[in-house]
Amino acid sequence: MQNSTPSNETSLTSTPALMSNTANMPNTATNNAIDAFLACKGQFASVTFKSNPKPAAAFKGVILEKIVSNVFRAGVNFANLASVKEGIASNERGEVQPLAWGEWENFPFVIKHKGERFLRLTSAGKKAFVVFKVNGVTVGKDEFESFLVPSARSENKVATEVISIKESNLISFDGEVA
Repeated sequence: MQNSTPSNETSLTSTPALMSNTANMPNTATNNAIDAFLACKGQFASVTFKSNPKPAAAFKGVILEKIVSNVFRAGVNFANLASVKEGIASNERGEVQPLAWGEWENFPFVIKHKGERFLRLTSAGKKAFVVFKVNGVTVGKDEFESFLVPSARSENKVATEVISIKESNLISFDGEVA
């Protein structure tokens, strides 16, 4: 699946925009942020989004939140990525396949799956700024990951060039607040 976050994450506790409380954020991104996203044709954009991973059974009731801010590209056709073309040419990978889940609502931007919309982003290879929160309190990466099942921890994730985030988890896109 291509919805993991980049593996080059770091805890950042000095960025006020990332430290803000996202618990009261609306569930759907505003038209301005989505319009800015849909207007991209491979351009680089600053994106901030959150996720709420499920804690391990031993920590039922604990609220986990991960806030990621990084530079991504939007509006990129996966098949046109240089790394994909090179991988196919060198037989390191097969031809590009259809989506493993969901269906394109607006190619190559939005995937619809089980009533949710997912925004497709391509990594720009930059180091992400990440804030980890446990029950609303900012913690370090190691402490945060101690609440996860082992398979969900970063050392068990493979970095991908393309990620898909829930539209409802978008905080901002290229300066437009969701």
